Amino acid sequence: MIGETNQSKRIELEVKRLGIFELRALAREVGVQSPTTKKREELIVNILERINNGQLDDVVVTKKGRPYKKLAMVDNILNNMTLQDNFASQSKSLTYEDILSFAQIIPVISKIENEYGKFNGVVRKNSNNDFYMFYDLSSAQAVFLPAELKNINKVQNGDEIECNAKKINNNQFFATEIIKINGKNADNYLVNKISLGEQIISTQTLKYSNKEVFIGRRNLVILKENFYENTNFDFFANDAVNKGYKIVYLSLNSSIEDEIKFKSLQGKILCSKFDDPSSQSLNKAIDCISLCENLLSRGEKVLLIIPDIINVVRALDYCFMSESKMYGHALQSIIIAQKLLSLGKAYQTGPNITLMLGCAEIDKDDEFVTNQLFKICKII
Repeated sequence: MIGETNQSKRIELEVKRLGIFELRALAREVGVQSPTTKKREELIVNILERINNGQLDDVVVTKKGRPYKKLAMVDNILNNMTLQDNFASQSKSLTYEDILSFAQIIPVISKIENEYGKFNGVVRKNSNNDFYMFYDLSSAQAVFLPAELKNINKVQNGDEIECNAKKINNNQFFATEIIKINGKNADNYLVNKISLGEQIISTQTLKYSNKEVFIGRRNLVILKENFYENTNFDFFANDAVNKGYKIVYLSLNSSIEDEIKFKSLQGKILCSKFDDPSSQSLNKAIDCISLCENLLSRGEKVLLIIPDIINVVRALDYCFMSESKMYGHALQSIIIAQKLLSLGKAYQTGPNITLMLGCAEIDKDDEFVTNQLFKICKII
């Protein structure tokens, strides 16, 4: 019931964000009569009534009238309603929060050893919000931040943190000192959270080769060449850097060639090795989502580049091999991928996240690509 309520509120918010032309298109999809004669507020009420009352039977195949251009935002809302139906067939509808809880671990103190290290990573809270932890970006070490630690009150979910820590287990450490928070000295760090305001469809653009890409939209897919030999990513990233963007790369199941290229790039890089079946891929994806949301909440403009979205989904499949499937992938993998795609937003106050997604030509027939990605992304 809670999942259904959250889904209903999310759809309501998505509908209210649509422009008048998108509202008319969605109204036609759900069977609202004469949408062009209705005002914006009336369209919203009629659309939500039909969605909430389940009055969607046969409207797509029976609707008549002048043809119209189908819009990506409309498809996205309708697809998510369909997804809810698919989830309903599960004994329990999975959410991103469920996956986040699954990924949490509890510290196991066997003995305090005389072994210290310096670590950095993206902070997360456990499901009960009673302790902080992070996974070191360059290893598999888990680092826990005790509540009595100096400056712990300044740490927020998704912050980048650097600390000294003492070993408590084979691959677990307790932080003894927070050195930096988001690249700044912890003692002098000031928490800076802003109110994002209303989400908008931005008219601002970034340059991609000779084309314009709208900011804050999930609208870019590359279908040519490998990442390591594709200069399109470089052109786009350089333009973003010049406009003051923070760049985040997420590459799971990444090739040696891609890893070599990463060493020459600006930005925060979250990647796991090729054919590594460990949970590190899941942790990198969660860290990426938390980091991007954190940057956005601090007023930063972000460019998230995912060189190969299907490799990301496949790498996550390793973590959920025995789970139920959707579009040929683990349901959990699809949920995380959709969470990543949903990051592409622009707000009235200025912050935004623009996604640049890569998809190899060979993967065009993947069920996730054909059923989800193509419907919400601009392909150029």
